[in-house]
Amino acid sequence: MQEETLIRLLKQQNEHALQTLIRTYSAYVSTIIRNVGRGSLSVHDTEEIAADVFLNVWQNAERLRTGALRSYLAVIARNLSVDRLRRLRFTVPIDEIELQSEADLTAETEQKLLAESVRSAIDSLPPADREILLRYYFYCEKLPQIADELSISETAAKTRLFRARKKLLAELTERGYQYEEESV
Repeated sequence: MQEETLIRLLKQQNEHALQTLIRTYSAYVSTIIRNVGRGSLSVHDTEEIAADVFLNVWQNAERLRTGALRSYLAVIARNLSVDRLRRLRFTVPIDEIELQSEADLTAETEQKLLAESVRSAIDSLPPADREILLRYYFYCEKLPQIADELSISETAAKTRLFRARKKLLAELTERGYQYEEESV
């Protein structure tokens, strides 16, 4: 089934279209979830998150656009995986929570400003370089897979990724951020 037809049927809440979507994209969604989880998520967690991804698509079908279905699925899978990881790692009993100090609030504000700068710098990259950078770091895809799906050589993908990182570093340096290597 063509993506345009699939999206049209999903918007009409056609259950056959949902089954087709799941059959077509479940391996893709599960791979993203496993890559983001990096071994921290159980098989049950992965299956549950994948089900939540498809439920989200079903409930928000009106947002779907032709040509953006894979991206939409990837973003939802990544976000739900990150949310699950946060819940698994950062569950703290309420009586152990302390008020944040002024230093903590300052550090948190600096992190938010840095995140905004990084997003803006990524948006300034050429589309081809930005796509490879996001797929590699954000969606946790491997370079051979990215190269194959973009119909370019793995060497070309590596070169574009290197170029994107270099431009991103230059952009952030220009905005006043410095890269500091961690000392061991």
